[in-house]
Amino acid sequence: MRNGSVKQGALAAYGDVFSLLGVDATKPLWLKALMSVFYESENDNEDKPEQVNLKWYMPSELNSKHICLPDQDQEPNVLSYKIKNEQFVVEDLVLLERAGTFIATSAKPSLPLFDLFKTAAALHDCLVSGTPPDQCLLVGCDFSGIQDTVYTITSKGALKTLRARSFMLELLCEHIIHEIISLAESGRHAVVYSGGGGFGLLLPNNEVTVEKIRIYSAKLNAWALDEFSGRLFIAIDAMPFGLEKLGSQADYKDLRQAQADNLDRLKRRKFIDHLPDLFTPAMPEQLTVASECQITRRDDLKKKQMLDLSGVRMSDSKVTNPEDGQWTWVSESCFHQFWLGNKLVDAEKIYRYRNVIDRSTTSNYGTLVLPDKDGKDVFYSAQWLSGLQPELTWKINAWDEGPVILYANYVRKHGDLSVYARKQENDSLKDEMRSAEPEDTATFQGLASSSCGADLIGALRMDVDNLGELFSSIGNIGELSARSRMLNLFFKVYLNQICKEREIDILKKSEAEGDAWGKPGRNVSIVYAGGDDLFIVGAWDDTVELVFDIQLAFERFTYGRPPKDGGISGGLTLHQPKFPLYQMARLSAEAETYAKHDDDGDGQPQKNRVVLFFDHSKRQRKIRIGQRGREYRNRYMLSMTWVMAHDFLLPLMKIYTACGKLNGDANERKYFSVDKFSFATIEKWFAVIEKYQQSNQLYLPTMARVMRSIEHGFGNDRNDTALFEELVACLYTTEQGKQNWISHFHIALNWLAYLRRTA
Repeated sequence: MRNGSVKQGALAAYGDVFSLLGVDATKPLWLKALMSVFYESENDNEDKPEQVNLKWYMPSELNSKHICLPDQDQEPNVLSYKIKNEQFVVEDLVLLERAGTFIATSAKPSLPLFDLFKTAAALHDCLVSGTPPDQCLLVGCDFSGIQDTVYTITSKGALKTLRARSFMLELLCEHIIHEIISLAESGRHAVVYSGGGGFGLLLPNNEVTVEKIRIYSAKLNAWALDEFSGRLFIAIDAMPFGLEKLGSQADYKDLRQAQADNLDRLKRRKFIDHLPDLFTPAMPEQLTVASECQITRRDDLKKKQMLDLSGVRMSDSKVTNPEDGQWTWVSESCFHQFWLGNKLVDAEKIYRYRNVIDRSTTSNYGTLVLPDKDGKDVFYSAQWLSGLQPELTWKINAWDEGPVILYANYVRKHGDLSVYARKQENDSLKDEMRSAEPEDTATFQGLASSSCGADLIGALRMDVDNLGELFSSIGNIGELSARSRMLNLFFKVYLNQICKEREIDILKKSEAEGDAWGKPGRNVSIVYAGGDDLFIVGAWDDTVELVFDIQLAFERFTYGRPPKDGGISGGLTLHQPKFPLYQMARLSAEAETYAKHDDDGDGQPQKNRVVLFFDHSKRQRKIRIGQRGREYRNRYMLSMTWVMAHDFLLPLMKIYTACGKLNGDANERKYFSVDKFSFATIEKWFAVIEKYQQSNQLYLPTMARVMRSIEHGFGNDRNDTALFEELVACLYTTEQGKQNWISHFHIALNWLAYLRRTA
């Protein structure tokens, strides 16, 4: 590069592959600022920015601590962007990703430099090493049964075990990529996308590689059948094709669709080679609830495969009666996931070992075992194992050395909680005859006790709307690489920062004195995030606010995405701390699904919505009200659009919280009290809502009487008068965005009621 351009003719030797990416290699290639990668160039003309409200990224290095958004109204100067001096030996591909993620070229301003050159390198490999006429091999992988695999955790150590289990699947994806790339003698530039329980690779095609992939796929699924009892199936398809298929947008779309169809066929016929094993009846090895795995409830494992959480095997001579209640038995796999849960909290690297690891040693607890391409065990650890040299090291969310693994690792630790929450957590652990250490993952009791008001857990599921449409419009393999990588960056890396930093702060907790709320950051833990969805649990009030933080950040991050493609939808449910985690996951998934299929009473489902405080009783109530007639269908709304949330719900909650104050310090339960109106007033507001829902009677006069009855509570002070006027204005609006506020009013009242609970 010189003066911001690639020297003319320098790419001529690669002209064939660059032409497939829409780049004329005979012309100079200038560096430019990157436009939003979600910008639809088919609908708008990126060469005429005066006709479109375009946005650019500020050129910067990829950094997990800084969220880079396309928020620049004017195209920044790329020449002012300089890479910092290196203190580490950084792989070329990693350095290119770090430096070339937020800059582009004159060939396509919405395609990052990294994805352009990475994809060109993969195509060049195919051209040089592939066997004509089909020089390329498109390898696709899709995990089937992730929900059943991850969300089967019951109670013992549920949160830390589930986080480790979801990480295991993330690691499994990276592990398979590494094995297939190795057997194809390629490099990580061959990765087109990875995330969301699958990946795509572009490799040179030859018969040897295809056969090796087929053999490895069979070994993987034999292992998965044994490890996950048939819940997880790994579909892998290797499809040869000619380079010319990438020169046409229509041909490339057909190619992707053909592979998707192949993967679907494989998933419909999963474990077909293992049918005798699946249908052979067998008696369980563990005959009582006390001796089966307390995490997954597996009862088919022998005594030597079962361990107490302390590390004692059921087959050990010291275990005279495994059912006497003093043991917590889990499978060997769950045992190491349980111990891995804490180690992942502050882990900076993942180490891969070829050595045979003695996993019965305390220092080696939390080590995972995965099968390589030869069927041998490979060991993975979140810490350096003393005396052993790792074969390979992945950095977690850091681009300063070797290969990088992205992981949404934000978690609340016991030491992060307030004094009161830590005490409540330790009291809940007395039955297990243990206490929490500062670095331990916070339990549900600790998170619930960190809430304001009700001691409840919030379970949040969110999912990108119309992702298929977002990717179906892609006609270039480089664009597929860029968009999938950016989504991974948001959900696996930036989400950590969103959880740490409050933007929506209804109670202004960040301004609270002392450590009444614990250390900075939200009292939530990410269970899973990747691809296009997430699952987060935590203190109910923090989780509710986090919903809006994530939505705002995602809207800004995907600037330029057409409105027809939607945004992101979410569902939140509330639970007691002892409620089973897998049930939290199931119910919050129902809430998320409801958000994606709800409507405003016109029968037309609308996405890009949120459901708060969902439960089956509320859903049944909505059904009963809707049965009264078509005009009643939208009188009780469980979901709301994000516009309604930002125009009505959040402003109303800020007014409500301005009417009271926080109570409690670091040693006490925290709750919110309102001195401007009573609980009885809230009940009167609920009565207004019910009157509106059940009849055609006017509700505004009733609301006026309620407001007059509380007006004296605001006093005659100028500030109080202004506050009351704000409340009246919010509840008597005729603005288009708030017209249906009465249908959503119960959500705000429930939110306020939960904050005010003192028991």
